[in-house]
Amino acid sequence: MYSDQGYGRARAWPRIFGLTLLVVMLGVGGALWFDFLGLLDVTGFFAPALRWVGLQPREVAIQADDPLLLEGSRLEKREDALALREDELTQRGAEVDTREAELRLLADQLEALEAELEDRENSVSESQRQVENERAALVKLSGYLTNMPPADAVAQMVSYADDDLLDVLLVTDELAQESGQASLVPFWLSQLPAERAAAVGERLLLLPEIEGAD
Repeated sequence: MYSDQGYGRARAWPRIFGLTLLVVMLGVGGALWFDFLGLLDVTGFFAPALRWVGLQPREVAIQADDPLLLEGSRLEKREDALALREDELTQRGAEVDTREAELRLLADQLEALEAELEDRENSVSESQRQVENERAALVKLSGYLTNMPPADAVAQMVSYADDDLLDVLLVTDELAQESGQASLVPFWLSQLPAERAAAVGERLLLLPEIEGAD
């Protein structure tokens, strides 16, 4: 009895295998048929097997008006436009940076020029103040000498350097002309030692003549 059961099972395996193979073949065939009708897309799944048996898989036709395709194309164009815009902004940013550097350099140059001009103005103002102070001192000294006895004034002028003496004489003569009075300069020169008077007189020849001088 056990032998009959084992024999029956052995005879059943071929039928089971055959039925299973039939089911698989029907499934594959149905899938391919549905793919052919356009109801399913199994081309990618069965492509290796079809090529192995020498069959070319059916190429899936892409619809030009496919919404997904249109959306993908739109997104791709948008990405390209954004990339181009980014490049333009990068280039413009570089140009702006270059221009800013040029403007900073120009500002530094202008600042340096303004500082130089300010220094020159200060120098001129300082020189002018010095000249004014020196003239004020000469006017004051000339007043002292004019109000002194002539002999005392000459005695004091003997100790002056030639440049200082010449400045005092010129200012004294100028003040006398402005006030309409006679200048004491010719008399002072006549009372100076001969050599000193000659040296100062030679320098006076290069200047406007002093009224009354020999």
